[in-house]
Amino acid sequence: MSLTIRKATPADTQNWLQLLKEVLGSDPAAAQAYDLHRVSGQILGPGVQEVWLAEVDGRINASVSFLQPDAPSANPVANLGRYLALPESYTNGSAEALMSGVNEICAQRKHMAVTRVPGSDTAQQRLLEKLGYGCVGFQPLKHLCAARENVLLYVRRSSSDGVARYSLSQSLPEVAELGAVALGNLGLDGPERARDGLTGYPLCAELDIREADLAEFEQARLDAQEFHPPLEIFGQFNLGWGLLRVAADTPRKALLGRREGRVTAGLTYYLDELDKCVRWVDAFATDDLSMGAVMRRAVELAQGSFGAVYVEADLLATAPRALKTAEQLGFMPVAYLPGFYNWDGCGIDVVKMVKLNAGYTVEHSTLTPHARTVVDVVHRNFQDQKSGAAIIALLRTLPVFNGLGDGELGKIARLFSQKLYRPGETVFSKGELSHEACVVMRGQVDIYLEANGKPIASVGNGAIVGEQAFLDGAARNAFAIAAQPSILLIIQRPAFQRLIQSEPHLGMAIMRNIAIDVSNKLRQADAMMKR
Repeated sequence: MSLTIRKATPADTQNWLQLLKEVLGSDPAAAQAYDLHRVSGQILGPGVQEVWLAEVDGRINASVSFLQPDAPSANPVANLGRYLALPESYTNGSAEALMSGVNEICAQRKHMAVTRVPGSDTAQQRLLEKLGYGCVGFQPLKHLCAARENVLLYVRRSSSDGVARYSLSQSLPEVAELGAVALGNLGLDGPERARDGLTGYPLCAELDIREADLAEFEQARLDAQEFHPPLEIFGQFNLGWGLLRVAADTPRKALLGRREGRVTAGLTYYLDELDKCVRWVDAFATDDLSMGAVMRRAVELAQGSFGAVYVEADLLATAPRALKTAEQLGFMPVAYLPGFYNWDGCGIDVVKMVKLNAGYTVEHSTLTPHARTVVDVVHRNFQDQKSGAAIIALLRTLPVFNGLGDGELGKIARLFSQKLYRPGETVFSKGELSHEACVVMRGQVDIYLEANGKPIASVGNGAIVGEQAFLDGAARNAFAIAAQPSILLIIQRPAFQRLIQSEPHLGMAIMRNIAIDVSNKLRQADAMMKR
């Protein structure tokens, strides 16, 4: 057997395309996903730095590409993509020889290597783990080929890490947990945790947010430099589409937020039409009030206007408020990338955050035990989020929770328990002391001043009952009795107080809404008295 590892040339295009079809399939669904016509001119085209091949007896058995970042970068990362390998390449040694050669190139350049691996490809997982790679991420539904594919992210450390690893806030438990597992898979200590009472940026602000083109964004960011805006989002590792990171001519879109006629925040993103997702690329803000509202608007556009399966953002670990804001909006960390951003010669960790808008399943039988350590963490967090979806949908309609993102509503939803009441059953009695509030999920509850009197009010789906005693601990001033079969969501004041102590911005937002509600009720009562 004659085995050769070499760099590809344009003359290899047809043979490489044949390998592509053999590995990924040539049925219409797969061909549409990776777009053979577009890829055919890109073996060494835009977005690709170089391609390496493993050739056995003159036939290409495997290939891998070094993908190019969107702009010149000092980041010490080799972004490996378009990995293609025939099944026999794992038995004849050509796949291992190819990746070993790539590792030597990365070592010479003092680069880490990162690559994406289909969750269904056990052979590639085992090969990478044998060659010193560690699993650092799991992204459900990332790529569309013949079907949606869950993807693992693997990283191989360089010989000179030079990472400035900062403490992570205890208010970001999901990020810290994933970081500890991912770094552990690379033989590194997990990030330390700091008790800092971290809050995200406000999601609601007096801000005029409009769409803009990239030139307007760049000019606004240039004008903002006098305020020294921190770098928080960096998504310029590669802006290609789909599994093969096909170079696309879709222009980046931008949002600009203005207050009193001056731009105070901006964010750029692009729509990947192959993977049907939105990826955030860059952002800036000149104050602490604007970025949350812009991020929220970007999520609304992705879900409403583009129907994105997911929204993806790479955030620096040194941007805790942006990370917290993403969490408030329902994002979950899916990958922890150590030292991926170069800042003045030091590597800064990057956290990949994703907001999923579709369900997925995990096939554990195709995962190595090593990969499963990361998958279990990410999957559990998404399942916790999913379990409260119906309650979140209900809470979203209640005025008392106005201005809260899906992530925040999810934390509140986990505090509720459900209880079924039969017609005529007492929910609570006048004069009793209680620390519960109830939300009518389904049914009807009548309110009485006297046990045998007539109801003075009836409340139905989505209404809150007993909130006064919940807030101040005073005795109930009325009876509440189920008028029909009813499902109520019950929340306990001690559990709610513990949440707002750890998430003070939640308490502030809810108390503001309660104050507005009380003010409106007083105005209505005053108006009725004057009639």
